Amino acid sequence: MTSIERQILLNQIAILEALTPITAAGANSTRELLLLRYRETAELVRQHSPANPQR
Repeated sequence: MTSIERQILLNQIAILEALTPITAAGANSTRELLLLRYRETAELVRQHSPANPQR
């Protein structure tokens, strides 16, 4: 993962964090979808961080 790709993912996480509080809650809601995407994105960043070189 390049530094630009990593920064894009970090920016996406910031956007998801900002949007989550203003979305509706409940099963299959926008909030649940945002949280799912947040977890997936955070995992990608963790997997490709310099401290965790799993390529």
